[in-house]
Parts: sequence; C-alpha cells; structure tokens
Amino acid sequence: MRQSICSYQTVSGIEMLTARVCRHVLLAAGLLLCSSSLVLGQQPADPNAQNDALNVYKELITPDEAVNFRKTKSRDFDKVLRGGKISSAEEKKLIAEGAKYHVYLMTLKQDPNKPENETDLNKLRANILRDISFSGKISGNFQARELYLEELTKRAQDLLDNHRLVRFSAVVLLSQLDLRDEDRQKKTDRVAYTMAYVPLVKILNDKSQPTEVKIVAANGLARIGQTGNPTNQLRVKIAEEIIDELIQSVNEFSWYQRSLVNALGSLGISDNLARQPIVTDALLKVMNNAKRTWDVRSAAAENIGKLPLKANADIKLITYSIVDMTRKMIQAYNANPNAFFWKRCFWNVYLAFKPENPADNTGLTKMQVNQTVVNDAYKQVIKPISTVLQPNVAAKINAETINGMDDWLKKNLPKNFRVAPVQAKPQNQQVAEGR
Repeated sequence: MRQSICSYQTVSGIEMLTARVCRHVLLAAGLLLCSSSLVLGQQPADPNAQNDALNVYKELITPDEAVNFRKTKSRDFDKVLRGGKISSAEEKKLIAEGAKYHVYLMTLKQDPNKPENETDLNKLRANILRDISFSGKISGNFQARELYLEELTKRAQDLLDNHRLVRFSAVVLLSQLDLRDEDRQKKTDRVAYTMAYVPLVKILNDKSQPTEVKIVAANGLARIGQTGNPTNQLRVKIAEEIIDELIQSVNEFSWYQRSLVNALGSLGISDNLARQPIVTDALLKVMNNAKRTWDVRSAAAENIGKLPLKANADIKLITYSIVDMTRKMIQAYNANPNAFFWKRCFWNVYLAFKPENPADNTGLTKMQVNQTVVNDAYKQVIKPISTVLQPNVAAKINAETINGMDDWLKKNLPKNFRVAPVQAKPQNQQVAEGR
C-alpha cells in the first residue's frame, strides 16, 4: 500500500529522534570497547585460559640498565628526536637504543626510578606518543620520527610473549602510532603509521594471544584503514588476512568478531586485485551466518554500507540480504523485545542505508548504485527500525509490517546468491575499487 506524505513525515520524525537516542548509546559502547580496563575484564577465548605465559613478566631490560640509559643517553636521545634530523650513524643508533629503552621499560614490573612503585604502563605509552608528536615539530624534518616509529614497531613485537598486561600495552601502542599529526592551520589530517600493520596482522593470526589483545589489534588495523596511507594492494593484503581470521572466528567472543568486521569495513575497498568482491562477500557471509550473534551480523550490514560500491555491485542481492536478515532479526526480537542489545542491532541496519551524520559518505543511499533498488529495500526496514528505536519502549513489531516484508522478499528473490562471477586477474594488477 502506498504510504501518505503524513506517514512518511511520521517515520522521518521517529528516525531523527531515534538517531539522537542511539547516538549516545553507541558512543558509550564505543568508549567501553576502547577502555583498557573493561577490555581486560572480558573473558578470553578458552584456549588462553590455561596459558601460564600470560601471567609471567619477562624483563627485557634490567633496572640498572634502565637507570643508566636515563642518566647517560636520555638527554641526547631527546635532543635528536625533537630536532628531527638524523646527521650521523651515531644518531641513528641512539634513536634505535631509545626505542628499545622506552618499549622495554614496559616489561619491568617495578618502576626502575622509584622501585617502590609499580610500572605505570599508561604513562609509559603516553610519554612515547608525546615524544613522537614533538619530533620535528619545529624543524619540519621528520627523519628521526620515522626512524623512531620503525624501531618502536620492531621492539614492540618483542613484548608479544610477555605478561598479558605488557602484551596489551604493546598492542595499544602499535595501534596509536602516527606518521603525521593533524595540523588544523595547514588543514592536513592525522596519518596513522601504516607499517604497524605487520605485527597487528601477526597478532590476529596468533592463536596464543588473549582476546583483548586481538581486539585491539583489529581496531588498530581499522584505524590504519581509515587514517593511514596504505596502497590499494596493501589494503587488499590486509583484507585477505582479516577475512581468513573472520572465517575462523565463529566461536570467538562477539566483541572480537565485531572488531574484525569493523576493520574489514574500514579498509576502503570492496574488491581484490582480480576484481572479485571479496570484502562484500565476506560481510554478506557474516550477515547470513545464523551461528553468529545479531550484533555481529548487524555490524556486518552496517559495514557493507561503508564499502565503496559502484554500479557493477550486485545491489539487488546486497539489499535483499539486508532485508532478509532484518526479517529474521524481527522474529528473534518479537520473542524477546526487552533484550538490551536490540536497539544497537536495528540501529546498525539503519546505518547500512544512511549515515549518522548526513555529511558523511557512508550508507547505501550514498553509493553509486541503483538508488531505486536501495530505496525500495530501505522502505522495508525503516518501519521495524523506528519501532525498536523508540526510547523507553519495547513494542513488538506488528503483523502488517512483517507480512509486508515477507511479500517483498518473495517478489525480490535473487536469481542466485553469488555476489559476482569469478573473473580472471587483470594484467595491470590494479585494484578494481578502492580509495
């Protein structure tokens, strides 16, 4: 039945209201995910529960060595790093020694300068990031900064078999490294240090790493995808690694699965070098996998809305899959409408179509695809989304809405459920899509 202008206005009003409500809910969830104290409180995957290595500190520098560096070399190190220019082999060596010193301090259980105090890992990381930010700031020369980032990345990997707190701190550091800082006067954006991807990918592939460490690694890869400068070829390489881990993550903690999904959607590509839509396909498979939780499946839908889809994307299959997942989600929702996670899940479906901030270029309605198809699918999901996102209400979705979705799904059944046919790798080895 054709909706009246009045009914559309009602839905639009609910959209605006629910968007404001969920914005705060999801912001809080995001902050909790980034909080080291909360993440460390999560239950790791079962294989790690009996890993005794997670409880052992392996000191990679002695307190005496730490004190000696601070007394004899720290001032010269600071001078070279802040100046930004590397003028000799000695200065290059000093930067390497400084990186080793600052990273290895994290392996000491007690502060070498105040042995009565425990090592403050947060403070150590903050000091490193502060020094990076000041490096070359006045001179505009970033030689020392770039060498320091390289050495930090190398030394941080030495901590990945240490106590779980030390591992966690090392991975948080790797995930926060920046090649360049934001400069509002010059109107330049922050640039994440792309080469940190190497240890972050290794962490994903390491079955011995605890869940909280792998979550941070996945988030770090997402940050590199969003603000780093990897080539399209490197984006594809990272995507392939994430997809391999995502396939194996079905029984992992849902926050980890979501981190992998978000990382995949943050890489700015949909295809591999052979113009095969591997990212789109991987997210659709997550979305359609009944063994995964609704928050993971709906997050996959949201991240499909972040992909740089073009006119050649099978938008009919993509939109059908999102509507179909939403219909199944409605069935589960109606059986238990008071569950705390439903608002986030349905909000994720909304974000698959439209961005939270209208100025952002995410959501299927912003993509270079058939918008008639997109809008038709959007009309099927906006009613249940609006119902669920009402504040302080857990109303069930009515039969009329459900029957309308069922009819739509029958009429729009795809001819096949393959995103795209297998194609030969192009000779020029260029990524078909990406940014």
